Amino acid sequence: MSELDVLRKDIDRLDKEIADLLLARFEVVKEIGAVKKRDGIPVTNAGREEIVIQGVRSRTPDPAAKDALERVYRAVIEASKNLEK
Repeated sequence: MSELDVLRKDIDRLDKEIADLLLARFEVVKEIGAVKKRDGIPVTNAGREEIVIQGVRSRTPDPAAKDALERVYRAVIEASKNLEK
């Protein structure tokens, strides 16, 4: 097996882990949506969103990785808000 094949196997394994974690996150998001609906709380909370974004950006000192994480998490947040409705 080539070095590239080995690295791709690592990516495949990580992708499965990421997908499982996102699915678990989405289940919690649905519960949050139910609580917000019951309590009359709006789905969007810009302050909370920025806390999440800053939290993931702080995971690395690499500016390019920070930007990549932010883009990914903004997409995750948008998907999550759609699941909350």
